Parts: sequence; C-alpha cells; structure tokens
Amino acid sequence: MSFLPPLPAKHKGWLAACLAFLLLFAIAAVGGDHGLVHVLRMYGEQRDLEHMTFDLEQRNEQLREQIQRLQSDDRYIEKVARERLGLVKKGDLIYRVVPRPH
Repeated sequence: MSFLPPLPAKHKGWLAACLAFLLLFAIAAVGGDHGLVHVLRMYGEQRDLEHMTFDLEQRNEQLREQIQRLQSDDRYIEKVARERLGLVKKGDLIYRVVPRPH
C-alpha cells in the first residue's frame, strides 16, 4: 500500500541522524539562549520599557511646565504656597476646625 519502496539499511542511519539533528535544532531554536522563549521575553521587556519611557516623558513634560509657571506666574506661586505651605495673606479669614472629644 506504500507509494515509495522501503529504504535501504544504509539510508536508515542517515535518516535517523538527520531527524535527530532536526529535533536538536528545533529544541535549541525554541529554548536556547537566543531561542524563541528568550526572544518573546525580550519583546515583553521592551514593551514594558517603552511604557515606562512614555510615562517618564509625560512626567518630565509636566515638570517642565511647572518650572515654567513657577518662574513666570505669580498667581501659580501663590497657589502653591497656600496649598503646600499653608500660607495665608493679609485679609484672609482662617477657619480652624477642632474635633470634639468623644
């Protein structure tokens, strides 16, 4: 029922060696030092680094804008001083909320 004649004994050894070589090559290609698993891991790491780079670039731009405003916008400086340092200016009415003892 076979379409091809059976292999001679001398070719069976070569066929087995070639199949073994292909099997070892496939294993090395998938799991070796520079194999598919390593490449996929590196792609994931690259994607993570690109996201981190994008986030850092966004943060740098925000900081540049804040520096620009601190150098040139007196109202912004006043707002920051009030929020972060709790400063008040003359004429402000200050409310203090004292919690009731239980």
